[in-house]
Amino acid sequence: MRLLTLACMALGILCFATASQAAECYSVTIQRPSPFLGNNGEIVQLSDGSIWEVKYAYEYMYEYQPSAAICPSSGKLIVKGKSIDVQLLSGGSPRPSGAPSSPAKLITVVYEKSGCDYFIADGPRGFYLLEWYGGHPPSKGDQIVGEISGYGMKDIYYSNANSNGRVWVEDYLLSRDRVIEKYNEKCG
Repeated sequence: MRLLTLACMALGILCFATASQAAECYSVTIQRPSPFLGNNGEIVQLSDGSIWEVKYAYEYMYEYQPSAAICPSSGKLIVKGKSIDVQLLSGGSPRPSGAPSSPAKLITVVYEKSGCDYFIADGPRGFYLLEWYGGHPPSKGDQIVGEISGYGMKDIYYSNANSNGRVWVEDYLLSRDRVIEKYNEKCG
């Protein structure tokens, strides 16, 4: 993961920085069953060869080989923004060979301020301006997994807090200067 440089603005000072963190989640595709439902007892084979069992969920998703993220240390499978409890049955390791070194959809909260529901997150291709709508309240350093590459309401998973949340994507893929400007318009 890339290191961010310290960004500050004078007056109304907004500063944020993150350090490289080892990600516990990585991208996979659900190979079997097809369609994937996300219901309790369903046996799931992932593209990394690991086999998991869905626990305590009844999602009725009907997805055909969906892209997903697996978080082995917390036993979570994230599909279409839904966090599903799973248990490893066979195969798999904390990071199988050939798995990406940083997940494609992992985004890190880099700035949040008490009293404002908006916060800033950094992703692989730019910054996000997000508004918190429920679930786990975002904190600096939280890592977000979910489909947030589009405007509107999104269900997400905070991998390091092992919690779900809901956000409104106000804007995304912004430069550092533009996200600071937009944040100050909302919370200035």
